[in-house]
Amino acid sequence: KHGGGGIMVWGCMSAAGTGELRFIEGNMDSIMYCTFLKQNMMPSLQKLGRTAVFQHDNDPKHTTKMTIALLRKVQVK
Repeated sequence: KHGGGGIMVWGCMSAAGTGELRFIEGNMDSIMYCTFLKQNMMPSLQKLGRTAVFQHDNDPKHTTKMTIALLRKVQVK
């Protein structure tokens, strides 16, 4: 709010345990988001089991055709 900077945090958890926890500096676009999901979400889903449900909000990078196509391709609910 007052120019102190900011950082995004991405993490995941389920009844089976915890997955990756990552800190992201800077702005993220849909290309970076898809790359990030491939590198972080997929290993977490493998660790936690494929029955997990992935949740995110309606941020524009979460709803692009590229992101939706990636999630369909890897069969993530």
